[in-house]
Amino acid sequence: MSSGDVTTDPARPADRVAGADESYALAERLFGWTAPIQYLWIFPADPGADAVATLADRLASGSFDRRVVPTSVPFGHDRWVRAERPATVYTEPGTIADDAVGDWVDARLRAADLDPSDGRGFALECAHTDAGRVVVALLVSHMIADGQAVYAALDAARRGPTRSALPTGRDVAGWAGVRGDLRDAGAQIPAVARALAVIGKAAASAGATALRSAVTRGSAAVPTATPVAARPDGPTPTESDTTLAVVDLDRREWVARAAEHGGTPNSLFTAVMGGVLRASGHPTGPEGTRICIAVSNRADGDDRANASGGVWIRVPGPIGPEVGLGEIRALSKAAFAKYATTDDAVTDHLQAVARLLPDRVLGRMMTSIAGPDTTVSNLGAAPQSALELGDQVAESFGIRAIMQGRDAAARRRQGPAIAAWAVEYGHKVTITVFGIHPEYAGDTRRLRETVSAELDRWSLEHSFW
Repeated sequence: MSSGDVTTDPARPADRVAGADESYALAERLFGWTAPIQYLWIFPADPGADAVATLADRLASGSFDRRVVPTSVPFGHDRWVRAERPATVYTEPGTIADDAVGDWVDARLRAADLDPSDGRGFALECAHTDAGRVVVALLVSHMIADGQAVYAALDAARRGPTRSALPTGRDVAGWAGVRGDLRDAGAQIPAVARALAVIGKAAASAGATALRSAVTRGSAAVPTATPVAARPDGPTPTESDTTLAVVDLDRREWVARAAEHGGTPNSLFTAVMGGVLRASGHPTGPEGTRICIAVSNRADGDDRANASGGVWIRVPGPIGPEVGLGEIRALSKAAFAKYATTDDAVTDHLQAVARLLPDRVLGRMMTSIAGPDTTVSNLGAAPQSALELGDQVAESFGIRAIMQGRDAAARRRQGPAIAAWAVEYGHKVTITVFGIHPEYAGDTRRLRETVSAELDRWSLEHSFW
C-alpha cells in the first residue's frame, strides 16, 4: 500500500476522523465525555482460551486497529492510522456467581478505560461462572466503530486473520502526509461554502426555533442539551450515578405482540421505551414525547468507523397497548422517508463549520441544541457470526453504550433522559437500558421496576440479567 494510494486522497472518508467520529472526538476534547460500546455474550460452556485470544488478535489487526494522527494544517481532518498494538485479554480471577453476571458486566462497562487517540480503542474481557458458563464482554470506543462496524469486525474475525486497510504512521510521515492534509483542508473550502448556504437558508426560511430542531435531525452522536424541570414529587437532586438494566424477552412473543397491535418490532420497541420514559415521571412538552430513533447510513463496502444518524418523532397522544402502534408506526415511517430523501439537512453540514469555530463557541453551541427525551436503537437481527465463538453459540447476547464523564448537573439539564438498544437472536430479544437523568432514571431498582411494569402492560414475559 503506497502512501499515494491512500494517505493523500481526501475522498477517502474512512481514513479521516470525520462525521460522527469527529463528534465523539470533540465531546472528549471539549467536555471529557467518552462513549464506550459494550457487546455482551453468555456462552453455555467454555469456548476455550485460545478462541478468546484469537478473537482479540484478529480484532486488533482489523478495522479496530486505529489511532489518531493530528492534521498538520488548519481546518483539515485528523487522520486514522494503524495503532499496531498487540491485543490483550482481561480474565476475571476465579469464578463469579451465575446470578451476578449482570453486576459483573455493569462493573466492566463502568470501568472502561479506552483512548482511541492513543490506539486503545477496544478491550476484550471474560469471566467464568460457578456453573461453567463463560461471559465475554467486548468494549469498543464509539469513536472507532458504530454497531454495524462492530458486527463487520466480528464477522471478519470469524472468517480468518484480518488486516486494517488504514495507512501506517510511517506512510503519512513527512511531506506525503502534509500533502494529503493540504488536499483534505482544501476540500473543506467548498464544503464550508455549501454548509453556510444551507444553514443560512434554514435560518431565513424557518427561523431560529426550527433551525435548532433541524440541527438535531440526523445525529445521535453527542448527547445534546435541553432544560428539564426537577421532578416535583421526586427526591431532592443528588449526585446519583447513571443506571443500567439488561432484560431478555421471548422473540416469537415480541414479534406476535407487535403484529397484534398493528406495528412492527421496531415500533413496539419505540413504544415500550416511550412508555418507560413517561412512567418515570419525566415531563412531556407541548409537542409530546420526543424520541430519537437511530438510523444506519452504512452502504455495502462502507468502511467508515461511524455511519449512523437518527430521526426524530414527536408523540403527542397516549403511548401503550390500549392505543396500539399505529401512530408511532406512521410517524416513524414518515420520518424515515424524509430522512432518506432530504439532502440538505442542517446537521449534515455542521461538521464543516464546526472546525472553524473556537472551542468556547463550539462547546456552547453543542450544549445548547435541544435533545430528545429518549433515544432508541433497534439493531434488528444479529448475524450468526456475531453469536459464535469457538464451538459455542451464545445463549444470551446484548449491546449497549454509555456516556462517561458527564456529572449529574450535566445529565440533569441535557437530554436524553433514557437510552435503549434492542437486538434479536435465536429465540430471544435482549433490551439494554441506560438511565441518564438523575431524578427520572437515577435509581436502579426504580428503573428496573418501571421497565418491568411497562413490559407487563404489553403482556411480554421477561427476565433481567
